[in-house]
Amino acid sequence: MQLPYSDELEIQYLSRLFDNTSECYKFFWFQAIVTKVLEGKTVLTYEELIDEMIADAWYMVTEYHLNLGPRDTLEKVVHDIQKRSGMKSSEKKSVLIEYLKNCQESDINKQKRTLTKNVPYRLQAPFMNRLKGKDWDVSEKKLAERINQEKRLLYYFNELNGMQTTIRIQDEWYQYIHKNREIVKGWLQYNMITEYDESLVRKLIEKIMVYDDHFTVEFKSGLETEVAM
Repeated sequence: MQLPYSDELEIQYLSRLFDNTSECYKFFWFQAIVTKVLEGKTVLTYEELIDEMIADAWYMVTEYHLNLGPRDTLEKVVHDIQKRSGMKSSEKKSVLIEYLKNCQESDINKQKRTLTKNVPYRLQAPFMNRLKGKDWDVSEKKLAERINQEKRLLYYFNELNGMQTTIRIQDEWYQYIHKNREIVKGWLQYNMITEYDESLVRKLIEKIMVYDDHFTVEFKSGLETEVAM
């Protein structure tokens, strides 16, 4: 599935965000960014993005029992929150977000912090060909400083401050996501379902219509996207 071309942006690198997905964090981190951008935000905290990730993963993990990875902290924190809160798999997202905002459980907050250790930095690796191998094995502060020297990224880091660290979405990417919102969301869902097993595909997709040069995918959420062949 292809993303719309842009004269101003490196769309080919955005298309490669999910080339290496040993864990699921990249999908949910990027989805959280898209959600917040479509709400009109350009400066986002780690806290609100991680809360969004957990809320987005909630139904998949608690209802469909989706295995997100062998050592996946996101899956674990969802299970731990459900065990402690007693919330149902069908709980409203707004209720989940409010619970996470007010959560004082130290181990839950520690797991949330763990989710910020890699993905905020490594998501944009396709944009940064100069960073290789051991270049990534430095402190978060040094890594953020190096990334902030790169050109034309999706976002940049403001001063690091634990879960209150903020990222700043670049104006051109903000406009691109808004202009192509349905295609970007469809592309993201398409990548998520192809990463997981056939049973999840059956649960998420309502129907697929095949034509001579393309096919359309209609998700049970109501979203429909077109894929060129």
